[in-house]
Amino acid sequence: MGIRILLVDDHKTMLWGLERLVQAEGAAFDLVGSAGDPAQALALCAELKPDIVLLDLDLKGSSSLDILPQLLANGITRAVILSANRDQATLAAAVKLGARGVVSKEAPTEDVLAAVRKVHGGEFWLEPGLMQALLGQLTAPAPRPDPEAARIASLTAREREVIGMIVQGKGALNKELAERAFISERTLRNHLTAIYAKLGVANRLELYVYATRHSLS
Repeated sequence: MGIRILLVDDHKTMLWGLERLVQAEGAAFDLVGSAGDPAQALALCAELKPDIVLLDLDLKGSSSLDILPQLLANGITRAVILSANRDQATLAAAVKLGARGVVSKEAPTEDVLAAVRKVHGGEFWLEPGLMQALLGQLTAPAPRPDPEAARIASLTAREREVIGMIVQGKGALNKELAERAFISERTLRNHLTAIYAKLGVANRLELYVYATRHSLS
């Protein structure tokens, strides 16, 4: 049995050409179906479970990336993207979502057939530029976490409210702030102690500066 292929392209002329290309390979390839939109592609892939889905990146104004994980969910089908899009980020996203091959629509027909064979055999078919882009993303250092973001995220809603009162009060006494918040001074001091510890500040002045710098008011 040949490699079972499902074609997905919303351009009828392109789809017709791909069908003839696959059929010309004789017993080596088995064209099991053709689809022209995302819904039809999902239905046929679920029913037929082809070895390869040769998938146009743009379908009826939507991106095939939206349905790619579902197409591959059966554990059998592998995807080769056929694209006129030269955006490396978009193509890299397709590979990250599971595509094993990416072929330009401007590529020779021999490349399309070779990509299908390679991907069916468990290999990847990617242009050198795309491979370099992917390797660059994989080897790029992870962004360092922002310690201030973590500190700010640790604040409770009530603590954020107290900070807002400190900033807006501009030097108001604890007693006055406590009255505004309808809490006791002791409760306010407890909130401030917790806030100081979480944000790494020592007093109300440092808290005011920190809150203003990080737009916590």
